[in-house]
Amino acid sequence: MSGDVSASGERSVAAGGNIGWVHTGDRVTVLPAEATRPVRCPDGLVNVPRRSAHFVGRTAELDLLEGAEEPVVVCGLGGVGKSSLVARWALRQTAARNPVWWITAESRADVDAGLAGLAAAMQPELIDVLPQEALRERALQWLSTHDGWLLVLDNVTDPADVEGLLARAGQGRVVLTSRTTDAWYGIGRVLTLPVLAPDEAVELFGRVATHGGPRDTTGADRLCETLGQLPLAVEIAAAYCGRTATPPLAYLAELGRGGGRGNAEEAVARTLRVTLDRLDADLAAGGLLRLLAWFAPDRIPALLLPPMPGTREALGELAAHSMVTLHEDGSVSVHRLVQAVARRPDPEDPHREPGLVAQARLLAETALSYAVPQESEEPAHWETWRGLLPHVEAYLRHAGPEEDGEALLGTLVAAGAYLALNGLPEPALAVYERALTGAERLFGPDHPMALAVRGEMIGVLASVGREAEVVGMAAEVVRGTTRAFGADALATLLARRALARAHRLAGLFEEAVTLHQGVVADLIRVRGEVDRETLLALGELSGMYEAAGWTAEALMTCGYAMGNLWVQLGEDALDTLIARINLARIRARAGLTDQARADYQDLLPVCVRALGEDHPYTRVVADALAELDVKEQPAP
Repeated sequence: MSGDVSASGERSVAAGGNIGWVHTGDRVTVLPAEATRPVRCPDGLVNVPRRSAHFVGRTAELDLLEGAEEPVVVCGLGGVGKSSLVARWALRQTAARNPVWWITAESRADVDAGLAGLAAAMQPELIDVLPQEALRERALQWLSTHDGWLLVLDNVTDPADVEGLLARAGQGRVVLTSRTTDAWYGIGRVLTLPVLAPDEAVELFGRVATHGGPRDTTGADRLCETLGQLPLAVEIAAAYCGRTATPPLAYLAELGRGGGRGNAEEAVARTLRVTLDRLDADLAAGGLLRLLAWFAPDRIPALLLPPMPGTREALGELAAHSMVTLHEDGSVSVHRLVQAVARRPDPEDPHREPGLVAQARLLAETALSYAVPQESEEPAHWETWRGLLPHVEAYLRHAGPEEDGEALLGTLVAAGAYLALNGLPEPALAVYERALTGAERLFGPDHPMALAVRGEMIGVLASVGREAEVVGMAAEVVRGTTRAFGADALATLLARRALARAHRLAGLFEEAVTLHQGVVADLIRVRGEVDRETLLALGELSGMYEAAGWTAEALMTCGYAMGNLWVQLGEDALDTLIARINLARIRARAGLTDQARADYQDLLPVCVRALGEDHPYTRVVADALAELDVKEQPAP
């Protein structure tokens, strides 16, 4: 790293120089040497999640993909086999291209997460170190300067979501899939994928139906025609016939209750109903499928699955009937069209009765609330968050804000914190705004939850360039907490600290100092001079003094807070150590090099004893001490 980043606040440690660490709120992350080196892609890096075991036809389309040099956009109906086609071709490229990387691209957030995943796969040691925005940028830089790679952007809904990536893509290959057939002018060659030819549909049916042994396939042509030769519907029907030894004509009779061919979604809906009529007699397969419908289609983690003994058995039956795909890591994938059907209430279908669909949505909300890590600022949880965030975002797309329940609010606040910490303030703000809407609807504007969400939004508003709103939002929180708890309540005093911080974010340094001084005075009056909250507020005030250029005041205030934290909490307490690190940093920046060096020398063995040699704060101290020693060396 280079440059100088100042930070202040409760339990904050700032980074500067080239000591290899970054500040994120009140946490410090130490960057390994790999973070400052060029990215190197390991050999054989392949991520192609969709592997169709039964693939027929599409020879001309595969040839077109092989011969094209510009980006290709594969368009067509849902369920027509766009992803299966591209996956088939992509797997053929692994011997000649590296990496071959698949990104679900339904939104810009999905694209960013997929790029971050690519960077993390190239350098796994950075997974719990760099935030998502930094990983995304590393991937883009690598793609822009290398060739011989293949990137698949699956299910793009808005070309604007991928324009930035394509502009920097360099000399590799990009293939996109989308249900949208227009709006691709100037982006790439459009390949519109039709349904299967009649003989290919029959061939697909036969392969799936006879996979477990010989079966009667008489009438398969009539059944496939009724299903419109849509590959997804044909495969679901064939899996049922093969699993239950049902002849196609008998299946057609069961299917006939729904009427004519209809559209693609209707064809899938009818096949799902026939299958679930059988499965739900013994298993809760329908309920499980309705639950999965609210998440993103790919790699739904085991964390989101019901922890019940019959869950795996039900998933096995759904997989055997080609309704889901199971992965070795315990995650599950579901076709988007299957999900869309399962989410759509239908009073005429007993498996999609409106009450059952609403119940599944509530279960999805509850599953998310149990799965997401609440301590989003901990880097150790970031890999878990990367796996869960697409499913949080998918739920928010599928469910309207008016349906959000109490269980979802904590999930949204935790997601907002993760996004903000990972350099994604705009999506963080969107999540916080939805949480605020839900909290105010459920509890009222002055409820502690609503006030807490507004408090979380303060820093994010400044990050997206809305500094003018920061002070107003913080003032609202102060007014609300005062009404709800009283002027001297800790919640109100902490809200006033946030208001002072908001003034600092808005560049009003002197006002920020004045407001924070008032908070400290009231904390001393209400809680005492040596209360932990008072001392932490003094530590934050020292950072504000430093930001305003009042170095003497910063040194005196930080020293007082540190000394009393040491007495109150002990030498090994984390709050004490952070205050000592901050004091050493202020001294170093003030030119008090000898004192700063002595501080770091005294701190190092304490950090090793209390935190361990590999703890981020221990490494911060060691690196800061090394940097001071380098600066003192005479120039050659």
